[in-house]
Amino acid sequence: MRIAIFYHIQFSGAKRVVQEHTKGLVSFRNTVDIYTTDNAKDIFDPGIYASNKFYYEFSPKSINFPVVKRIKSDFYDTFLSLKILHKKIAKDIDKRNYDIVLVHTDINTQAPFLLKFLKTKNVYFCLEPLRNAYEYSLRLKDNVSFLNKFYEDLNRTIRKKIDLKNALSANNILTLSLFARERIIAAYDLYPKISYLGVNEKVFKPKNIKKIKQVFFVAEKYSIYGYDLAKEAINLIPQKIRPNLKIVSWTKHNGDRLSDEELSNIYNQSIATLSLSRFDTFGLVPLESMSCGIPVIALNVAGYRETIKDKETGFLVDYNAKEISEKIMYFLNNPDKAKEFGENGRRWIGEKWTWEKQISKLNSLLEELIAEK
Repeated sequence: MRIAIFYHIQFSGAKRVVQEHTKGLVSFRNTVDIYTTDNAKDIFDPGIYASNKFYYEFSPKSINFPVVKRIKSDFYDTFLSLKILHKKIAKDIDKRNYDIVLVHTDINTQAPFLLKFLKTKNVYFCLEPLRNAYEYSLRLKDNVSFLNKFYEDLNRTIRKKIDLKNALSANNILTLSLFARERIIAAYDLYPKISYLGVNEKVFKPKNIKKIKQVFFVAEKYSIYGYDLAKEAINLIPQKIRPNLKIVSWTKHNGDRLSDEELSNIYNQSIATLSLSRFDTFGLVPLESMSCGIPVIALNVAGYRETIKDKETGFLVDYNAKEISEKIMYFLNNPDKAKEFGENGRRWIGEKWTWEKQISKLNSLLEELIAEK
């Protein structure tokens, strides 16, 4: 197949997915070209695996006046300039005779404008609908001033319409979990097929590294990711046995990105990994942890229910700090059980969750979509 892949995402798990899709589809002897407005100045660069990379400059000039800067960024740069650029990218893709275009997220609009302009058969890999348009936890607070509220309401209304219209323009849509599919059905009235994510089991693997009395938490220190819950759970554990809460948000103290090898080492040092986001549509962290042979304690919500085997590879828990602390203490007091859960997790990864297996399914899905009239 001749495949074009589009994305515009900053360093994140979502960008890792683009890289894995590119690398994996090339391994199936497809010709894969990358189209992006990102120059990949981080450890995830899908372009290094592609046959060709087409980079489009999108660096709007900054204005020093805060209010004018925001209005320009939203209305001129995103709603107008970005739309014009995507129209050009679509035209360039269409003239190169690809079999299909795999369209990933645009950080500015969620569903990219590109989907409106493509004539080539395409599929939108939708991680989730635009979050601040649908999630109550991201609503505007009551203490926001009238003018700010008016502007934000207007801005979000426009962005919601753009996201919806662009998503509905796609020929086909894929998503990464059953939970994400339910959210997409509710938001767009579309029924996507599932293309799960995977983990590199050759990098994230059990290692002969000395354990540290720590619990691993891979996220920013925000309540939306469950940081407050993690901190409360740790503090409920008696001081004499309390583990350290190891917090990593992808960067080291000098600002450089953590490599996969460095992350793998931290997983291996830990007793367990906490995954406490309430809206994680899939969750790469639990996969990485289980692949390293480390059990996971996760909320019984969202995508975690699809990847974690409760009471076998980890625990699915309620939104309750006491229950989470009890599960942490269970692994502290029963190292043999922690090892057993870890071994179960490693086997579970090998059975279903390697990138090789998931890319093989994605490759077949794309072939089926191309064959459809």
